[in-house]
Amino acid sequence: MIGIYNYTVLFTLFGTISGVIGINEAANGNIETALFCLLVCGFFDMFDGMVARTKKNRSEFELQYGIQLDSLSDVICFGALPTTIALQITKPLGLWSALSILYLVATISRLAYFNVEEAMRRKEESGGRKTYTGLPVTPSALIYPALYLLSFPFKNAFPILFLIGILITACFHVSKLKLPHLHLKGLLICLIIGLIILISYLIFQNHLVF
Repeated sequence: MIGIYNYTVLFTLFGTISGVIGINEAANGNIETALFCLLVCGFFDMFDGMVARTKKNRSEFELQYGIQLDSLSDVICFGALPTTIALQITKPLGLWSALSILYLVATISRLAYFNVEEAMRRKEESGGRKTYTGLPVTPSALIYPALYLLSFPFKNAFPILFLIGILITACFHVSKLKLPHLHLKGLLICLIIGLIILISYLIFQNHLVF
């Protein structure tokens, strides 16, 4: 059986599974469950590289395999899943909801660009990269749930606000903006932000119930 199935790819595979479950939930109209799956995808993606690097003496094949697997997983988790969520949320806008597909276009364009840029960089220098060109796709795991919080105070206007938000995010994905690489401290900050979003959602829900 071809492929690598040791612990170095487990987080990536777990994230992919969460992404597929999320797509199914979003397609069935269970937006909140789908958003939770997106958060889970973000968690696994934040730490999959860190877990992989704990394996000593990784071969070049293992390294390249992990990079390709991660990129393919990202298409599902941070491309197809957010787009499916967006299409469901923006349904009330009619044909305008089709603009949500531009997010998927931006995502796969950004991932392809990153793969080529990274391959060329590795030919010229070793070690980890210090900056990214354009906004990475993983932050969608925080951006989409954060945007969803607007559905509580702005219920009627929410679909158009959500569409505007994801289109702006799509523009950042394919922009030439230079952003620093997040190290452990940055990842922990993102994790805290995710927890804050979850707590905020629970507060809004309880406020609506009581």
